[in-house]
Amino acid sequence: MLKVKNIYIRKTTRKILVALMGLCVLYVFSNTLVLTNQLNFYFNNRKALFNGLDSSGLLTMEFLKSHMDNALPMMRVVMKEDNDNVLDYRDVRWLTRIFTGFDIRDPKTILSRQILLMRSCDANVAAALVNTSESEILILPEKEPSAHKEKQEVDDVKSIRELISLDPHTREDEAENLESTGKITETTINPTDPKGYVFSDNIYVKNETDVQLNISKLLGEKLKMNISEQGPQVLIVHTHTSEAYTPTQDNYYVPSDPDRTEDPRYNVVRVGEEIAKNLKNMGIHVIHDKTIHDYPSYSGSYRKTLQTIEAQLKKNPSISFVLDIHRDAFLFEDNRKLKVYAQVDGQKVAQVMFVVGTNQWGLEHPQWQENLKLALRLQQKFNRLYPKLARPINLRKERFNQHVTTGSLLLEVGSNGNTLEEAIRSSKYIARALAEVIKELE
Repeated sequence: MLKVKNIYIRKTTRKILVALMGLCVLYVFSNTLVLTNQLNFYFNNRKALFNGLDSSGLLTMEFLKSHMDNALPMMRVVMKEDNDNVLDYRDVRWLTRIFTGFDIRDPKTILSRQILLMRSCDANVAAALVNTSESEILILPEKEPSAHKEKQEVDDVKSIRELISLDPHTREDEAENLESTGKITETTINPTDPKGYVFSDNIYVKNETDVQLNISKLLGEKLKMNISEQGPQVLIVHTHTSEAYTPTQDNYYVPSDPDRTEDPRYNVVRVGEEIAKNLKNMGIHVIHDKTIHDYPSYSGSYRKTLQTIEAQLKKNPSISFVLDIHRDAFLFEDNRKLKVYAQVDGQKVAQVMFVVGTNQWGLEHPQWQENLKLALRLQQKFNRLYPKLARPINLRKERFNQHVTTGSLLLEVGSNGNTLEEAIRSSKYIARALAEVIKELE
């Protein structure tokens, strides 16, 4: 009896020791990640100080993303969509929460646990997230998506205020067009002064990079594009597929989030469809990919869009132009939205804006100037055909998946203050300008 009891005790003790050893391994593993992160942060400290901080002193998203990739290999596993079944195991989630302090289904908790700066500057990082636009943000505020501010809200409000508060020569046209209509403020963004822009050949560029631009020189250079006469030439996609407009009686929807809906009849997918239809009527071969990239989460939208683009290019190598159609967003402190419009053929239409990415954040994009040359050529065409329809080109540090072809551009059609009708009216003018440029290049 005593012998049996001793055997039982030994087995029980062995099980306890094995369990403790397992817990120790898990604990050591998690803290090894923290140590790796600390070492990485130390060796990249200079980069953080000189390249990772923006003018307001907040850590930029691009540095955070780079830091995560280098220091947190676990994030690559966690963020893979094909691992959802593993992440749903309650026991795995419970164990990691107990012994590491984060939820493997919530990237923000992983970052808060492992990135030192997140603990001490949590409020600042949150502010940086709100002010970051068009980046592939992997961290969202606690309440997703309703607490997630629209892209560019804060920065764009500041930009609009600066624009309207400039000297009288610059805001001369603004004074006539600016009117308050309840919760919507309307304006035509049409600068007449080069202050704050790079200006030449009647083209304005808002340059947010460190690159010195010569617009005339770029306009005079030939585009490095081979336009195929066989197969699709243009691909239209939507990174932020659910972006929608101010509802009207004819186009009313119940928003899933402020100014967003997954219903393609009322969001930017409808605008993309109208552009595609008009291009086809002009003899341009188009593929409109309506894949949803920002649902159920906005996180990783650009990564998902890149997968869609690469799949389409592999299937249709004749594609030379990739248009990522968005709608912009502006919001004043009193919650008024801004409508950006122009008068074309006696009707209000949504203004458009080309956003051009670069390699300023260190992502591979060696031929970004080719995309800029195309944007300049299109801007020139807009100015000739439909003056005031196009807002100044926005040159940015982010890449926006534009490295895939030398004809890739992001196009903002209107803003959250515009109606879908106004955006649809713009589609035929967008299509005509693009079709004429394509035919000139053939």
